[in-house]
Amino acid sequence: MSDAPIITAHHLSWWYTPQTDTGEPIQALNGLDFAIQSGSFTGIIGPTGAGKSTLCMAFAGIIPNPEDGVMRGGMTVAGYDTAECTVAQLSSAVGYVQQDPESQLFCASVEDELAFPMESRGVDPDLIDQRIDTLLHLVGMDGYRHRVPTSLSGGQMQRVAIAAALAARPQVLVLDEPTAALDPEGKQDVCAVVEKLRAQRKMTIIMAEQDTDDLARYADHIMVLDHGSIIMQSDASLFTVHRDRLIELGVALPGAEPPTPGTSPMPVHQDDDGSAPAIRFQSVTYRYAQGGNDSAALDDVSFTIPRGEFVGLIGRNGSGKTTLARHLNGMLHPTSGTVTVDGLDVSRHRVGEMAAHVGVAFQNPDHQIFCSTTRDEIAFGPACLGVPRDEIDRRVDRILTRFGLEDVADQSPATLGYGQRRLVAFASVLVMDTPIVVLDEPTAGLDRRLSGMMLDAVSERNRQGATMVMISHDMRVVRERCTMLITLDDGRLRACGRLALAADDPWHPAGLTGRRIDGR
Repeated sequence: MSDAPIITAHHLSWWYTPQTDTGEPIQALNGLDFAIQSGSFTGIIGPTGAGKSTLCMAFAGIIPNPEDGVMRGGMTVAGYDTAECTVAQLSSAVGYVQQDPESQLFCASVEDELAFPMESRGVDPDLIDQRIDTLLHLVGMDGYRHRVPTSLSGGQMQRVAIAAALAARPQVLVLDEPTAALDPEGKQDVCAVVEKLRAQRKMTIIMAEQDTDDLARYADHIMVLDHGSIIMQSDASLFTVHRDRLIELGVALPGAEPPTPGTSPMPVHQDDDGSAPAIRFQSVTYRYAQGGNDSAALDDVSFTIPRGEFVGLIGRNGSGKTTLARHLNGMLHPTSGTVTVDGLDVSRHRVGEMAAHVGVAFQNPDHQIFCSTTRDEIAFGPACLGVPRDEIDRRVDRILTRFGLEDVADQSPATLGYGQRRLVAFASVLVMDTPIVVLDEPTAGLDRRLSGMMLDAVSERNRQGATMVMISHDMRVVRERCTMLITLDDGRLRACGRLALAADDPWHPAGLTGRRIDGR
C-alpha cells in the first residue's frame, strides 16, 4: 500500500438547495476532514440519513457538479480537484455504483451496459468483447450477456452495475450499499470480487454499507457518519471499542445478532373453519415475453398460504421471488395455472381492483411516490378505495405520528432522504388496511432503528389478522418475524411450510437450509 493518499477532504461541507421557495438549505455534509490511502479498503457506516450516499456522490464528482447545492471546503480524488473537473473527467479514475442500480442502467442489453464505458474511452472492440465475458464471470452473471437489464432482478441489476463500474478499470471503486439487494451468497461473492480486485489491481475501495459483517472482515479503515459529520474513524477495532455507541446509532454490529426482545414471531392460531386461504397458487408457470431466460421464471409452482400468516419469501437473486409477488396483485398473470388471492382469481381482475385486497410496498420507494405532499401520498390509497374522508384523516394522522413524519407532512416526499421516502411509501401501503400486504426487501439499506420501526408496524398488522408476504435476504428478520417460509430456486418451489420454532431447533444465521420446515 502506498503512503500517499489518493483522496483527501479538507473541511468538506455540502448543502442541498431547498426544494421550496420558503425552505432552508439542507446540510448533508459538515466539515469533513480525512485522507484515504491508495490501495486501501474504506468502509462508511452510520444511521440512515447520516450522509453516506452524499459522500459517495462527492467521491464520484456528482457533487458539486450537476447537483444543485453549495459546497464549502474541497476534495481531491486521484489528483483531480472535484470542484474543478467534470464528472466525465473524474470517471476515468473513479467507478461508482449507486444505491439504486436501476437508475444507472440505461442500455438495451447487459453487454451494451458493459461496453459503453469502454467504447467511450476508445478501447479496441476485440478487447471489449473479451473484457465483457471476463467481467460477467467476475460478478457471477455468465449467460446474461444478452438480457435486457430491466428484466433482471434487483440483485442481478446490482451485479451488472458493479461490472459496468469496473469496465474502465478505475483506480477507485465507490460502492453505495452494493449488497442491499443481494442474497447471502451474492453478498459473499461481491465482497470476494472486491477483495480480489484490490489485491490484483491495487484498487482503492470505498463501500458504504448497513451490513457490517464484511466490512469488519475486509476493511482497514472505517468512517462513522452521523448528521453529516464524521464522529469517529479507525480500523475495524471500533466495532468492539465503540460497540455501545454504534448500537445507539442503529448501526448493525458484525456477527450473528440475537433477536431483539419483544420481536420474536407471534404464533398464529387458526381455526379449522373451512375458510378460503389467503393465497393459493395452482400449477403456476410464467414466462416473460421479452428479455427473459429460455427457462420459465416460475415453473409449475403450487402452494397455499392460510390467512394470518407472516410468510418469508426467500431464494437466490433471480429465483423468481419478485415475479411471484407480482402475481399477487395482478401486475402479472400466469402463463398457465391459477392464482387465487383473497378468494379472487387474479387473472380476472385488474390491478386497480386487486388494490382493495393486496397492498404492495416496493423496494424502491420512487416506484410508487408521486403526490405533491407526504400527507397526500399517504392518503391517496384509502381515497381510491372510497374510505370516508374523516377516516382517512384519522388514519393518516396516526401513521404520520407513528413513523415520525409529522414535520414533513406538507413537504414533497420526493425531496426527502432515502430512509424517509421508504417510510412514506410503506405508510401509504399500510394505511390502506388491506387483508394482504406484500413487502419487497423492507429492511434493505435501512439502519436498525428504521427497519425495526417498519417491521413492528407490520407485525402489529399481522397480529390483527392481516396476511404478510415478505421478500427478504435478511435471515435475521426472517427468523424474528416469520411464521411460514416459501423458498424458490430457479423458478421452482423448493420448500413451503410453517417454520418450526421448537427450542431445540437451532437457527442458522447464514441461511435457512438447516432449519426444519413443516410441510412440503
